Amino acid sequence: MKKLKNKIENLGLNYKKEMIMFFIGFSLIVLLAIVSLMVLKNALSSLLAFFLLVVFTFVYFYRYSVMEDSKKTKNIDNFIEYFSYFRIYIFNGESVYSALEKTLEFSDYQIKGYVEGLISEINDDKTIAPFMRFSNFFNNKLIEEIMISIYEMIENGNDSNYINQFTSLFEDFKLRTNKENEAKRLGKFDKYTMSSLVGSGIIMIILVYGIINLIGTML
Repeated sequence: MKKLKNKIENLGLNYKKEMIMFFIGFSLIVLLAIVSLMVLKNALSSLLAFFLLVVFTFVYFYRYSVMEDSKKTKNIDNFIEYFSYFRIYIFNGESVYSALEKTLEFSDYQIKGYVEGLISEINDDKTIAPFMRFSNFFNNKLIEEIMISIYEMIENGNDSNYINQFTSLFEDFKLRTNKENEAKRLGKFDKYTMSSLVGSGIIMIILVYGIINLIGTML
């Protein structure tokens, strides 16, 4: 439960409010099931109620994972966009510190906060630590390597070898990210197709059961 609470709060949502909404939805379905069972008085209503409860519970909590993946994807996209501009300043002879500051005007509000924190830390801490803390926001090993290469540019005064190293790592990261995003899009399409087939199968089973039950009642 604590892990779920942390996930919800990391998404910027109110844990208490989310749980209240869940129990309201859950209670409404249970109430609907009880009323249906009292009116219809057959096993089909119980089956439908159970099915709805399972689907509602799964969808309600699964959406947090979807939101988490979406947030991670957006953060990485913002990282790529920001450091694409950063690379231009570096190639034009700007220092790392100057390039970080000047690129802020092109940044998304979220990564802007991360970079402002990095710049602030660099002023007080000249070690690699601020760059490693920055990479922790993205939880990605390749981003960590990119930030290490940026630190090495500071240490070696924008030496062309270290600029080329940064460029190589950054381009490789962009390429991998594009491939992963394409694979995710195809994976989502396959999931939607499978979900449609499963849903159609369940609906057919319920319809057949209802028809058989209706015929039995008539006879």
